[in-house]
Amino acid sequence: MSNFMLLPDGMRRWSQQQGVSLQESYQAMADKIVEFTGWVREEGFTNFYIATNSAQNYTRPESAVTTFLGAFNDVARRVHGDLNFEFSGLLDLVPETYRTELEELRDKSDKESGFTLHFVLGMSLSQEIIGIFNKLNGKIPELTEDILAAHAYVPEPVDYVLRTGGHVRLSNFYPLMSPFAELHFSDALMPDITREEFDAALRDLRGRDRRYGAYPV
Repeated sequence: MSNFMLLPDGMRRWSQQQGVSLQESYQAMADKIVEFTGWVREEGFTNFYIATNSAQNYTRPESAVTTFLGAFNDVARRVHGDLNFEFSGLLDLVPETYRTELEELRDKSDKESGFTLHFVLGMSLSQEIIGIFNKLNGKIPELTEDILAAHAYVPEPVDYVLRTGGHVRLSNFYPLMSPFAELHFSDALMPDITREEFDAALRDLRGRDRRYGAYPV
């Protein structure tokens, strides 16, 4: 099993560069993510996580919030029949209309496909930990890593994280149970990323000596 996470970024800058609306920019992002999902699957990954938005992104103007939510729902709508679709995160932040459709698409997705696309909506490491504590407080004798993983937004370790858009930071997009994830930052804005750039990122990520804290053999 191998797990890949994408942090798609750069849509507002792309809309400014191209002279198009933010909605058109996010539609270009959605088209690219559908294509990108195929690349990830072809490379043998079994779980593809997309950090769709952070908790802080919901403080943007309502029109911007509905634009990015609508684009990600469009992705799920287009691909769910050919893969297993899941989602997690701070779901109370997601308006009911979008959340209800995601639930329906999840239930109709192909659970036997062997490949999972998983949206993480409203990521916040601190809120994730607080939510787990509040949910389990007084209900378990002690917290273990297995219990923590069972309630995390991303339940298994992510191997590779790719962020587009040129910013070399995580911006609250960090999977709790992935302390040894390898990170790659691409200068390409998400709608512009090519298969060649994806392949170059994978060569970089796969070529690293992953020691998990141990001395080299």
